[in-house]
Amino acid sequence: MPALAAVQDAVRRRAAASAERVRDGAWSVVQCALGASLAWLAATTLLGHERPFFACVAAVVCLGVRAAQRLRRVLELAVGVTVGVAVGEALVGLIGTGAWQVGLVVGLALALALALDGGTLVTAQAGLQAVFVVALPRVPGGDVARWQDAMVGGLTALLVAALLPADPWRDARRRGAAVLAELAAVLREAAGAARREDAASAAFALSRARATQPRLDAWSEALRTGHDITQLTPLRRDAGTWRRSGELAAGVDRATRNLRVLVRRVLFALGEGEPLPDRLAGDLEELAAALDVLAADLEARQEACARLTALAGRLSLDPAAGVSGTVVVAQLRSAVVDLLEGLGVEPRAARAALPPPGS
Repeated sequence: MPALAAVQDAVRRRAAASAERVRDGAWSVVQCALGASLAWLAATTLLGHERPFFACVAAVVCLGVRAAQRLRRVLELAVGVTVGVAVGEALVGLIGTGAWQVGLVVGLALALALALDGGTLVTAQAGLQAVFVVALPRVPGGDVARWQDAMVGGLTALLVAALLPADPWRDARRRGAAVLAELAAVLREAAGAARREDAASAAFALSRARATQPRLDAWSEALRTGHDITQLTPLRRDAGTWRRSGELAAGVDRATRNLRVLVRRVLFALGEGEPLPDRLAGDLEELAAALDVLAADLEARQEACARLTALAGRLSLDPAAGVSGTVVVAQLRSAVVDLLEGLGVEPRAARAALPPPGS
């Protein structure tokens, strides 16, 4: 029975994860499906092509990548098609078709794409189109038709993306909340290590803190992608969100760097038997609570600012605290100022929230 319960739990978790993936990608699925259908319709109706398969391929490829790359992908697609078709058409009349002919043409097309410093899609499409030219029956004007289909598919993709945009900030909000929640967990782990004088817990907190950088980078990338979506479509203009979110991400990034130094110093102090401030664990937990507020709602800036300001007022530097004690409090002060600035507080006002040194 325990084994059966474990299997059922694993199935439920897998089903929940699958449902979440479908929800997250549902709008992209709609865009791709609609783009493929409209590209086919446009190529058959406007150009008179009977089977414009590449129009659909181009639309799906362009809509299937993140929005920040769509314009570049359309251009790469066109270049790749041109290279592959040119090489194939130039050689197939001379060497015919067959196994070795396909290999030769594909190899030359890929080499030419690399020589032109083509990206992944340029190179892949060059090879793919070379295969099409060699393997498919030659049709008068077929190379032009393929080029036209690619352009129709790319333009259709851009039109669908512009007129039916997804929420540009959804992924950024999700990633930002995850970063803040993880940073709060790191702070609580470090607080527990300081309170228990547990070097092993401090080492674990430091490893988690170091592992946050990829998440921070992904958050920044999601923000850039959201901004690109707003630039692509007039229906999603939102410069205010881009500015506020970018400031917050930058502030959290700077604060995280300071907090990594703090946790590393906590680990050093515990390993060397150096004293740490008695209030350190409580201060770290207070900072974690402020981050929890933002993780739950990135727009809860007023409450987060109030918590951070109150914490900043208690972060006085004590000359008698020793080297490690001074370092950890100084890093905590810097992190709080970084977060306040990320929330839109003027730098001078953010620094003024701290007690002056020596107070």
